[in-house]
Amino acid sequence: MKSPSRLSAWLAPRLAPRLALRVYLVGLVQTAVIAAGFVTLMEANRPRGPGPARDHARFVAATIAGASTSDEELARALARAKELSRASAWVLDPSGAVLATNDPDGRRCSAPPEDGARPMPCESLAMVLPSGLPGMVEVRAPGGLPTPSPWLGVRILALVLFVVGVSSWMLGRSLTRPLRRLSDAARAFGGGDLRARAGLERSDELGQVARAFDEMAERVTDLLRAEKELLANVSHELRTPLARIRVALDLAAEGDGELQKESLAEIAIDLAELERLIADVLTAARLELVDGPSSSGAPPLRKERLRAGRILDQSVARFRAAHPKRTLQVDTWDQLPDLEVDAVLMRRAVDNLLENAQKYSPDPETSIELRAGVEGREVWIEVRDRGIGIAESDLPHVFRPFFRADRSRTRATGGLGLGLALTKRIVEAHEGTISVETKVDEGTRVRLRVPIAGE
Repeated sequence: MKSPSRLSAWLAPRLAPRLALRVYLVGLVQTAVIAAGFVTLMEANRPRGPGPARDHARFVAATIAGASTSDEELARALARAKELSRASAWVLDPSGAVLATNDPDGRRCSAPPEDGARPMPCESLAMVLPSGLPGMVEVRAPGGLPTPSPWLGVRILALVLFVVGVSSWMLGRSLTRPLRRLSDAARAFGGGDLRARAGLERSDELGQVARAFDEMAERVTDLLRAEKELLANVSHELRTPLARIRVALDLAAEGDGELQKESLAEIAIDLAELERLIADVLTAARLELVDGPSSSGAPPLRKERLRAGRILDQSVARFRAAHPKRTLQVDTWDQLPDLEVDAVLMRRAVDNLLENAQKYSPDPETSIELRAGVEGREVWIEVRDRGIGIAESDLPHVFRPFFRADRSRTRATGGLGLGLALTKRIVEAHEGTISVETKVDEGTRVRLRVPIAGE
């Protein structure tokens, strides 16, 4: 049995209003209104009051009341009533025997109805006979049952057309207004207005389509904004080392041999920075394409099966060669299982973590830790430093390209702001995850997880 919370979560999307349910309810309302209108019209056309049969009975009784007791006089009174009212009448004595009638061949109201015969509008009225004895007059009104008004069908048809027309117009309006609003938003967004949104607050399918459009518009806007930021940041990062190279070349042209050697060393460093920037941008672009559809022509990851320790050994060797004065504490990982990864990209991810730890640990005496292990079906790799850390407000943005917690872009700690962003893309391309734990002035710990190679 489902728990109450799971039951409510299961029922919520099934009980939410839908267009099909709305159309169905409109149909039910149409049927109910038409049925109520039909009953009202039929009720309005039903004869009210005593009806023609009772009126004829009273007229016949009044006509024969002045007749004498003779049978001839009573028959003439009934004939006169027949002539004036065209009603058939029977005068009965207390025992129910017929004393006189003006329609000897007619069927009395009290006679059993014939098969298929329509009921007759009849009325029986007690009266005092001319002889002074109590009796009864039985009268059948002329013309049978009252016929309905010839306009009744027209009224019913008009009612049906009115109800269906009004309800259909209201339903169509409730559908066309949000569709027009969504169409206008799509047209405005396609025309370049990136702020255009549908903004429909509905719980049916139209609301879902509108929310999907707004979410798509937000993602497209973010992508365009990120593209602009990428161009601006890349141009800035390219301009800075190029400017330094130009200054170094000017100094080398005007200085002595020693100054020229120093300038050439500066140029080499700036060229290495340019190479790293271009390599990072191209790698990020390659991973962006790999995440897209397979038909995009993106080069696949060059995966191979190799020991996780081999990747870490290479990263350790590169880091110690580049920073011989920095202490790097390394755990042993001889028993780490194999991974199926792109060796170049995975080594770049570990290198980026080590370089970030180096940059943001200004005290050269503090050490950096590189640890690895196995948890479940994943290998985790962790880099920890005891540097300046990251502010809590900056933590949600550390994986954004070109974002830097240290806003200064000096050569010592400047960097390009692509390290963590690129590492995250590499890890996710290998179906892994990455997490960051940090405290200001206490250091940062970054852990990535990568699935173990299958058997």
